Amino acid sequence: MSLLYRFKPQKDSYLRSIAARLGGAGITANEVTALGLCLALGSGLLAYRGHLYAGLGFFAASAVCDALDGSLARASNKQTEFGLYFDGIADRFSELFFVIGAVLGANVPPSAFVVVGGAFALLFVRAYGHEQKWGATPTTFGRPERLAFLIVGVLCPTPINTLLFVAAGLCCVFSCAQILAHGNSIQGERCESGLHRGT
Repeated sequence: MSLLYRFKPQKDSYLRSIAARLGGAGITANEVTALGLCLALGSGLLAYRGHLYAGLGFFAASAVCDALDGSLARASNKQTEFGLYFDGIADRFSELFFVIGAVLGANVPPSAFVVVGGAFALLFVRAYGHEQKWGATPTTFGRPERLAFLIVGVLCPTPINTLLFVAAGLCCVFSCAQILAHGNSIQGERCESGLHRGT
């Protein structure tokens, strides 16, 4: 499991009252995800216009929505296949929107796109694993670590920022390898089980 995701139960307990109020008001997890995506688009536009710190503020608010949508879905017991994919895709496009704005308008080096590329690669591998029914695959690094590298990198001078962006991309590659190794193990067990049934 992601190093920071081990705190997910505590996060859900902290956000339980907020999630209960939102659920009581008829607000769904997918609507919170959509709000986060809109905030991320705003963060990219602000960064593009040279307002990097304001853009970071909107991006942080988008990340809060990402933390809240899952808690809301679990609290209301309304976790869906669509919500799972929508959340994953929205996360990646949120990062893409902000990075595009920061690179084009705030003098952040293009190496920041390494973070986005790694994030999309991880999304595709997770989606493939989900389709193959590999189950929940524990990984060492997840979105919290990736966002930490991205945000700190945006605030650091060159070449430190590039090193942080590359480190975030490598974390994604490492997580992809963990998922594929886990899937390969499951496939091997399935083949072995099939052979035993055939004898």
